[in-house]
Order: sequence, then structure tokens, then C-alpha cells
Amino acid sequence: MAAVTKKYLRLFDEFIKEKQLTVTTTFNGEFTTKLHPILADSLITNLLGNAIKYNYDGGSIEIIVSAKNYHISNTSMLKPISSEKLFMRMNSSEDIDERSNGLGLAIVKKIADVNHLHIIYKAQNGRHSFDIVKA
Repeated sequence: MAAVTKKYLRLFDEFIKEKQLTVTTTFNGEFTTKLHPILADSLITNLLGNAIKYNYDGGSIEIIVSAKNYHISNTSMLKPISSEKLFMRMNSSEDIDERSNGLGLAIVKKIADVNHLHIIYKAQNGRHSFDIVKA
């Protein structure tokens, strides 16, 4: 997952620069899992894309990869996502941010479930974080 993350950090570099985001990465090992490369790409692009999209100008993103955990967090002025709606595809116009089709986290959850991974979401002190851990 570290290599996939590095690839998408390069590909999203213009978006990161445009928002003047500070990205810190710590690679303490390789989070390995039997995950098809296309699914790994989808998982990382959804998490990293959200961290960029829902961040504010001058905010930050932190990514920490270890053998047992994949962590990504970002600053945001948005309120925490309720646990009932966290991984559901948003259907009503009041639930959907105009920048979103509401699919990203639902895709992340499905990829995790099928591949025996757990996702832990926290929002506190102006940061939203996702941790992926092996089941």
C-alpha cells in the first residue's frame, strides 16, 4: 500500500499544491494484504481523494503506513460523519455534498469487507481519520 500511496501522491500533486496542503508521510513498513492491484488503487484514490477534496486551503494530510495499519487523516471544517451514514451511498440531495456522488466511502467499505479488513473512522479536533487494519 505504500507504493500505491506514493504513486497517487504524485498523481494528485497538482490538486495538493492548488490547495496548499501539507502532506506528511511516515512509512514504517509495508501494509501487505492480498488485494487485487485495481482494488488497492481504488481504495487509496478514494481515501486520498477525499482527504484532498474535503480539506481546506492550507490544511494538512497525514499518512502513516506500518505492517499492521494504514492511517490517513486530514484537516477539515466539515462536521463528523455520523456512523449511520458513514459507509452508505448518499441518496437524498441533503446528504450529498455538491462535490460528491456519495460513492467513495461505500466503495472503500466494500473493498475492505471483501478482503477481510476493518475500517475505523474518527473525527476530533478538526481532523477526520481513517485507519485500515487487518481483520
